[in-house]
Amino acid sequence: MNRIVSKKYYLSLIVTLMYTTLISCTSEVYEVEVSNNMAVERENESVELLVNKLPELIASNAGKYGIYDKSTKQFLTSQFIDNDMDGSPDVIIFQPQLAPNSSKRFQLIIQDKNAVEIAYCYSRIVPERIDDYTWENNRVAFRTYGPEAQRLVEEGEKGGLISSGIDCWLKKVEYPIIDKWYKESFNGISYHEDHGEGLDDYHVGTSRGSGGLAIKSGDQYFMSKNFSSFKTIATGPLRTVFMLNYDDWEGPEGPVKEQKMISLDYGSNLSRIAVSLEGTNNISAGISLHDNDGIIESAENNSWINYKQPHEGTVLTNALVTQTKYALGNHTSITGKPDADHVFIDLKVIDGQTIYYSGFHWSESKQFKDNMEWKSYLEDFTNKLDNPIQIKY
Repeated sequence: MNRIVSKKYYLSLIVTLMYTTLISCTSEVYEVEVSNNMAVERENESVELLVNKLPELIASNAGKYGIYDKSTKQFLTSQFIDNDMDGSPDVIIFQPQLAPNSSKRFQLIIQDKNAVEIAYCYSRIVPERIDDYTWENNRVAFRTYGPEAQRLVEEGEKGGLISSGIDCWLKKVEYPIIDKWYKESFNGISYHEDHGEGLDDYHVGTSRGSGGLAIKSGDQYFMSKNFSSFKTIATGPLRTVFMLNYDDWEGPEGPVKEQKMISLDYGSNLSRIAVSLEGTNNISAGISLHDNDGIIESAENNSWINYKQPHEGTVLTNALVTQTKYALGNHTSITGKPDADHVFIDLKVIDGQTIYYSGFHWSESKQFKDNMEWKSYLEDFTNKLDNPIQIKY
């Protein structure tokens, strides 16, 4: 009898130890160190943790974890993103505040995420407005045009538009406005008028708007039509991500394949546009010059261009930014024809891809004091692109 009790005791002890070990491992505190190697403070800048670099027990339960700051004893806002849409998160993003030339450690700890988070970074297809695709964060908003808008033009019906240009929605509130403005428009409240939150009065037409692409050959420009399909990948408190596909289009040297992966992060005035391309070794992103009554400026190293223009009694400043490795230069095209005058940033295509950023500052938003402060933001942004925050797992 004693032997039987002894065996049962040891078996129970082994099971208990195994269970305790499993719980301990599953809830194990794991740290990452992030380093700012620049002599400036960094905030509103997303750090991406790759899930496949985390311990297996954490990676397989990634959605349960939060990013904990020991110094403040608080969880930071974080977001899981499944970029390849296979059902498992690929990255965890968060936005730490880092002092100049400093490093800081953060812990991954299981977090009770019952609090409702506002999806400041939001995007969706808008079938109630033909089939625009619209995106926003707490500072800016944009839209571009889909296949139904193209069909209407090609079949001679009203209301359509053929353009792969990018439209700007000028908002001056931090909360989301896309759904609100579209809903109100069906109740007779036009988002083309400012009712206290901003408005859409930016003209795109067949131009490149604020960041559409084109290939220059001699005096001629080649470009895609409307996007043909889309995928919404993520919305949330820190980032929205979506993909736009385009039908093959004719370039100066034959067919061009184009696919855009666009993302917009919390706190940024600039959308990231990563373009997969076949059929060209370089391409240009343009800003419409509208009435040619503005001022064009550019960085010495060609990493950004800026167009400051009077806009319906206010000031609108559009910019395009890229990493120095993609920068080729910039040029203007003045034809005097409607929607055809632009300033372009010229981009290299490296291993089938180019990456640039498109955005704007509207004076009514009060986000920047003046054009000098905005240009300082662009310089700072490009420097940070070339000097990313370092991560030690």
